[in-house]
Amino acid sequence: MKKIITYGILLFGILGATAQQIEEIDTTDIYAPVGGDFSISVLFGRGNFFDTGLMAPSSPVVNWTVEGEGPYADMIDPNENDASNMVGVEGRFFLSNRFALKLSGGAIFRNTPSRSNIESFTNFEEENNQVWIPNYASVESDKRTDLNFNLGAELHFDSRFKRVSPYVGFTFPFYYARRSAYDPAVITQANEPVIVDIGERHTEVFGVGAQIIGGVDFHLMEGLYMGAEVKPVSYLYAYSQKSPGPGLENLEANSNTFSFFGQTFLKLGFKF
Repeated sequence: MKKIITYGILLFGILGATAQQIEEIDTTDIYAPVGGDFSISVLFGRGNFFDTGLMAPSSPVVNWTVEGEGPYADMIDPNENDASNMVGVEGRFFLSNRFALKLSGGAIFRNTPSRSNIESFTNFEEENNQVWIPNYASVESDKRTDLNFNLGAELHFDSRFKRVSPYVGFTFPFYYARRSAYDPAVITQANEPVIVDIGERHTEVFGVGAQIIGGVDFHLMEGLYMGAEVKPVSYLYAYSQKSPGPGLENLEANSNTFSFFGQTFLKLGFKF
């Protein structure tokens, strides 16, 4: 019994000394951002690119149609959000202890060059009509561009929790997407050569807007933090144009998207 009491006194003494040392450490300068700091974080949530309706019009020989689907801001959607989906990178530069500029976004460029077709050749003079040259199909040109950039600012506030940094701010998003296609094939129909495409076909979308943001950063340790951000109010204007070929009239469409608490992101970042 005496041993238990002795060990208990020692344990309480150690815990008391440790607690006193923790209280004496001022972690404000360690965790809170200050002027001149730079942070970079990975964003998790719903993708931030235009994706729906991005398809070049069909070629003239395949039901030549220019679809009337307008630009749909599918990055603002109530469903299919995924906290494990990495959607981009955000950088912040703190001009002072409270005010920071921020930039986030991403870009994808893809280009598949076209290749002309070669029609097959059959030697009809031989008994078995042997094919000397196989039919080489054309390679359709496929060009894709996806861009999204968000430029904004944050105002940070003090918190009674030293590791917590709440903030509000605004951001101006810009989106651009383009899909282009061209089939260089020349085929034979009724013993006459037929050109499949008259030129490059494309669909492109532009989007701009303004958004209010609010969030909080929780500093796990010096230089490492996690965060959550929501956009209480968001507006996005999108404009699209579709061209079935050179010299032809474009089909234009636009949309306006308002959302309230419709976009949420999680963050994992580092402060330098």
